[in-house]
Amino acid sequence: MYQRFSRPDLYFARCGRLDAVVSTHRIVGAPPFMGGLRAVFVADTHVLGRTKQADLDAFADTIAAADPHLLLLGGDYADRAEDCVRFFKCLERLSFPLGCYGVIGNNDAEAWADNTRELRKTMAASGCKLLVNRSVDVPRGEGIIRIGGIDEYRHGHPRFEKLYGADTPRQCYRILLSHYPVVPNVGPEQRPDLMLSGHTHGGQFNLLGLTPYAIGFERFNRPRRASAAVAGLHDIAGMKLLVSKGVGASRIQLRIGVRPEINLLIFE
Repeated sequence: MYQRFSRPDLYFARCGRLDAVVSTHRIVGAPPFMGGLRAVFVADTHVLGRTKQADLDAFADTIAAADPHLLLLGGDYADRAEDCVRFFKCLERLSFPLGCYGVIGNNDAEAWADNTRELRKTMAASGCKLLVNRSVDVPRGEGIIRIGGIDEYRHGHPRFEKLYGADTPRQCYRILLSHYPVVPNVGPEQRPDLMLSGHTHGGQFNLLGLTPYAIGFERFNRPRRASAAVAGLHDIAGMKLLVSKGVGASRIQLRIGVRPEINLLIFE
């Protein structure tokens, strides 16, 4: 019943296997100390109870084959805590020279019943650091990569004001991880150079370019969280925004016209 066609617009598949393609994005205009950096961004894996261990292992192999210096995670790892544990367990054998950092998604908040401490411990066991309204500095060459992570919108309390402050070094590249692709309403001193988001699943259902997000899905929810984009790399408000199509799905376990992806970023 469920098939995988070669053309993206004809893609039709049940979710859960984590068989994603690698979409490559070249980030031009980055400062010289970022040159040659390879980062993988993964969002919305939505690991299921029926997801096989072989699929998890193959997914980890796909990440490793991209040879990233840095792994960045956009949340919604699984809809149940026990499946989230399985996802991070499969990452334990991987290593990244500049580390692994991730944020919380709305499904994570529900799966862990807002027990961020336990989620943080689960991620830490695989070498990944959870960022909730905080940032970390990662040295590279003569500069600093400042990676900030924001809380999710539906159940959490996003706070941008302390992520990037006046103490920003001159040689600094700022990356913001936000599960929701909602552009922060901040001034230039707080604005990231690159924002990485997921949540939309690329629309999940795409018919000739028409997706639920294209007709205003979530636009009038409270708190207000209208998506700035559904998928792809964009220039918005003086920064670059990449919205991943993600890998899995919640509720309706089906993708139509939206192929699962992980994102490889190459800085130039």
